Amino acid sequence: MTEASTHDDKMAEQSGIRTDVQAVPQAVGAVAPVPTPTAWTEKSSGQTNDQLSAVEQGPQDDAVAPLRKRSRLGERPAVFKTTVHEVLFVFMATSAVMSWSFLVGAVATVTAQIGHDLGMSQGEITWIAASTSLTAGAFQLALGQLADLLGRRLMFISGLASFSLFAVVAGFAQNPFWMDILCGFLGISTAMMVPPAIGILGASYARPSKRKNIAFSAFSSGNPVGFALGSILGGVAAKVFNWRAIFFMIAIIWGVLAVVAFWVVPSVEAFDDEAGSSGVDGPAKAAPSTGAQLRDFFRKFDTLGAALTLFGTGFFTAAITLAPHDGWAAPQVLSLLIVGFVMICVFLYWETYWPHPLMPPKIWKDGNFSLLIASLVLGIMAFNSSSFWLSLFLQQVQSLDSLEVGVRLLPQTIAGLTWNIVAGVLLHRVNNTILHGIGAVAYLVANLLLSFMRPDSSYWAFIFPSLIIQVIGADFQFNVVNMYVMQSLPSHQQALAGGIFNTMVRLCSTLALGISTAVYGGVEQTEAGRQDPMLGYTRALQVSVALAAAGILFVPFIRVGTQGNDRFEDDGEEQVVSEKK
Repeated sequence: MTEASTHDDKMAEQSGIRTDVQAVPQAVGAVAPVPTPTAWTEKSSGQTNDQLSAVEQGPQDDAVAPLRKRSRLGERPAVFKTTVHEVLFVFMATSAVMSWSFLVGAVATVTAQIGHDLGMSQGEITWIAASTSLTAGAFQLALGQLADLLGRRLMFISGLASFSLFAVVAGFAQNPFWMDILCGFLGISTAMMVPPAIGILGASYARPSKRKNIAFSAFSSGNPVGFALGSILGGVAAKVFNWRAIFFMIAIIWGVLAVVAFWVVPSVEAFDDEAGSSGVDGPAKAAPSTGAQLRDFFRKFDTLGAALTLFGTGFFTAAITLAPHDGWAAPQVLSLLIVGFVMICVFLYWETYWPHPLMPPKIWKDGNFSLLIASLVLGIMAFNSSSFWLSLFLQQVQSLDSLEVGVRLLPQTIAGLTWNIVAGVLLHRVNNTILHGIGAVAYLVANLLLSFMRPDSSYWAFIFPSLIIQVIGADFQFNVVNMYVMQSLPSHQQALAGGIFNTMVRLCSTLALGISTAVYGGVEQTEAGRQDPMLGYTRALQVSVALAAAGILFVPFIRVGTQGNDRFEDDGEEQVVSEKK
């Protein structure tokens, strides 16, 4: 060996760069770290082209190679074999977040029919949507942690399958009790899907890029587009057959998705991230056995926190819903209200004590995160509440059937897709605080329009512009917050981050429905409410106006710039070298 080559080897060894190009075995599903910018400038240190090639390319195995083809959009994650595979998984992940809103939207077009056929009161009708939101929110933190411990892919596919199964059973419900209970189980199934979907997306797209922006924009569109699409397809199914056909339709769609998921969903697990399976600093660690994962789960899982979340929120919301009918002074209302509030307070304290909390308190120390979540949650509360009452208004006040309701809500689907594309394009170009603020104002304007409706008001003057504007808020804010959330926790806790984000949305949506139902019920019992049936709807929609206005108050304090504009990935080698110099 010549003296020059010996010198080169020593230099490479001191800089921590391997001089061999043979790939090191890694755990299945692991995502190897991307070479640092320093690696591109090592030519000045005397390294050979072969050594640089080893650094740039990393392990050559398809399952673990960090990056693939370079494009203006960024690198395709190695877990996806082709671009088609990547697109299919992003669609699959979007279907996960769409499941809850699709169900709520589809059922919203037939709430009057379900209530009539099953003899449901207004409060029981409200709980069709509220029970889904409650269980989805209460279980997402727990299932997010479970997904990180036992496997994201397994949890994701199980959620798709169980959603299909419970939809079939719900289609045969014969009384209000079982209808509300089964909708609650459907909510749990949605909670099984969303955290692992976010976890896999976040771990796959580890680096900021335009490609990541597009993927998360598509994912974020699931909520608004799901509601509108559910309204349309649900209306068609109910018109052609009956309201039970909606649940059978959902069962078929998500059953097919569950089968396809076996081939589309990659294995990118949290324990791979924790194992340090990069292959750069040494041999990769094998993924833990199933028994070890179970022991780790029972040791870490926050069982008390999960119970306090579920029952605390459930009791509190039930009290608000029962109050207009039974009276605020009724013993059952007071007891549920007090116990629910106390349990929520105990949960907040417990999370500061338990070493592995469902909702890590440290995440709330990030001021931007707290402000973003607060503003978004208030906007989504306004969106979901007004959507519920708008659908009920079209059915009960304007006497439209399910298909007519679905057709009138169709513009929201088209607008949702359009605004979502716009959001994905703007994320890395426009200050995200401005985008978030535009979304907050859009919620307010849309709900103000709805609050001025009368029974004979023109659809084109009030409902149509409201539908177009409302989804600006949902698309812009979901995109901004989703991108920010994925940077708040380490990669092996990203499914939990998704659980935190979506838990706040789901639980507060339940609370919003409870508050608006209480307002509607209270107005209905007054003399003015009995003389003007529209007054209850107006007051319920004004609750959404107040929530949207409150969301705007947080925007001036948010400090978030552009997101997803990675110069190293998008601009290539020459840009990085110039930055290094």
